[in-house]
This record gives sequence, structure tokens and C-alpha cells, in this order.
Amino acid sequence: MQAIRTRGACIARQTQAAGLRQAPRRHAHDHHHHHVEPVNESIGAGFWGTVAVIPAFALVYNLSTPDKDGKAPWLTRKIHEYHSWQEEWAERSHLHTKAIEQAGFDRALFLHAPVNRDVDLRFPEAVHNHAARNIPAGHIANMDHVVEHYRKQHLEQEAIKERRA
Repeated sequence: MQAIRTRGACIARQTQAAGLRQAPRRHAHDHHHHHVEPVNESIGAGFWGTVAVIPAFALVYNLSTPDKDGKAPWLTRKIHEYHSWQEEWAERSHLHTKAIEQAGFDRALFLHAPVNRDVDLRFPEAVHNHAARNIPAGHIANMDHVVEHYRKQHLEQEAIKERRA
């Protein structure tokens, strides 16, 4: 077994050394193909852009100069057609500002208004509408004044009904 192992290591060393001694392959060569025919290049987009800009500037200049009779240029008249929009937008902005201010005033009014903590009940027992089990003594409020209030309210309503009838 030792001999096989030694021989295998020797063969591996020789193949590594052979790989290092061999020069790397180059795929370049000294004979080339024929030269490519020259390509006819176009003038280019820059030239045509410059050619198009010159008449465009001449057209804009003609549209922006006043007429012979002193009338404002066509381009200026078209721009002034949109001035009415500024007035409409200013009016809308003013109305919007007034609405926002009113909303803020209303909100402040409601936030600082006193809170009505009275609850109208149909019958006084609704306050303690539960079973009276497991309630320690003294934990149920005295409801005599509430009962008296609703009794008076009921008597007033009955008196109003009698007067109508």
C-alpha cells in the first residue's frame, strides 16, 4: 500500500511540474484579414439641429415683433390671454383662506365651549339598572334628588297635556 501511495504522489508532482513548464498558448497571429471598406459617415444630428434652429429663431422673432400698425405682437397677445387665470386663482385663494379661517374659528369655539354633562333619562332607575347583589353598603349614591327631579318633570309634562286637552 505504501508503494502505491508513494508512486501516486510522484506522478502528481510530475504532472504539476509539466503544467508549469509549458508556455501559455497565445491566440494572436501575425496574418490579418483585409482592411474593411471605409464607411460613409453622415453629417450628424448636431448639424441638422443647428440648421433647424436658425429658421425657428427667425419665426419666433417675427412672431414677437409688433405689427406695422402698432398692435402688440401675436406672441404677446397669446400670453396676455392667460392673465385672467391669475385673477381667478387669486379669488379662489382668497375664498379658500376665508373658509380655512372660519373653520379654525369654529373649531376654537367648539373646543372652548362648556361640555353639557347632563344625561336625560327616561326613568330614574336607569342609573342603577343592575342587580343589587355584591354591592357593599354605602356604594350606591342617594338617588332621592334625581327621583324628585324626574317626578317634577313628569308632573309638568302632564300639566301641559291637560291644558292642551
